[in-house]
Amino acid sequence: MGSVSVPETSLAAIQDTKTKAISVAQRPTPVPVGTQVLVKVNYSGVCATDLHLARGTVPYLQPKVSVGGHEGTGVIVNLGPDADGAQWHVGDRVAVRWVHIVCGKCEVCTTGYENLCRSRKLAGKDVEGAFAEYAIADSAYMVRLPAEVSDADAAPILCAGVTVYKALKIANLRAGSWVAVAGAGGGLGHLAIQYARAMGLKVVALDARKRDLCLSLGADVYIDVLETDDCVAEVVRATDGGAHGALICASSDRAYSDALKFLRPTGTLVCIGLPPKPTALPVGPADFVARGIKVMGTSTGDRQDTVEALDFVAKGQVKPQLIERGLEEIEEILKEIENGTVQGKSVIKIA
Repeated sequence: MGSVSVPETSLAAIQDTKTKAISVAQRPTPVPVGTQVLVKVNYSGVCATDLHLARGTVPYLQPKVSVGGHEGTGVIVNLGPDADGAQWHVGDRVAVRWVHIVCGKCEVCTTGYENLCRSRKLAGKDVEGAFAEYAIADSAYMVRLPAEVSDADAAPILCAGVTVYKALKIANLRAGSWVAVAGAGGGLGHLAIQYARAMGLKVVALDARKRDLCLSLGADVYIDVLETDDCVAEVVRATDGGAHGALICASSDRAYSDALKFLRPTGTLVCIGLPPKPTALPVGPADFVARGIKVMGTSTGDRQDTVEALDFVAKGQVKPQLIERGLEEIEEILKEIENGTVQGKSVIKIA
């Protein structure tokens, strides 16, 4: 069957280009072209990147569309004329991810960094995203959802989960090593704790007023950044000499400066969170030469990373802590992310 009945109009959370207010309204239902497919969205996660897009705070993340969202899960309801009908079918459960499509031919695409393709198109930035009843995905760069993972649990993995999983992969830490996670109780951080534990690492969780959540997810040590006068000393003491790795999931310049101080020799800092203002890392040649530290960064992952990240959920090793919300609550959720008050991950239940 090539399609099912689709309404001419459907609901979406639309941002006004002038006032920047986000409200739910009817719009024409998207029509897939080329290799695209139309997805009936069941759930969509809300990500810190959605906040950056909505606020326009990051120069290279200026949206060209008015519907955000890039952690969408649902089923195919229509195939574009050039979609591979032998591989993809109406009713298939698929993801609407941050990276909508890449060229597949450039240097980064052919060396394992396709998510950084200069020709890429991004959901919620270049292509209208998943904060809607219906959204577009491209079958030439699409991920199928595993049967063992619910739509709700899969949604946060499509950006937040795969980002921290990729960060741990590139940090290349040995089992038994210490990794510090800044922003450990938030949407990315609470998943980072679980991926790290599943990969055999010991975790120092850093956050504010989220002790119970972080410890319940497997953190070995919790440090409340608002209740200590010397976060660096506490991490060094807890890890008997400093962390082997640090994942900065918080959008905080202090988190970055502290991490560079509490890393042990040869430690690895992985940059993830983007502070709201340009931030210079307090690091110089001596840190690399005399301490041997490494500074890396990542944003999401490729299709294989996503498949691997979902597999941890399918095996029961990672379980997103979800707060189900409605499409009309997106602005409220963005404010919670902005204020750092979210515990776990907010997901929009659409269907």
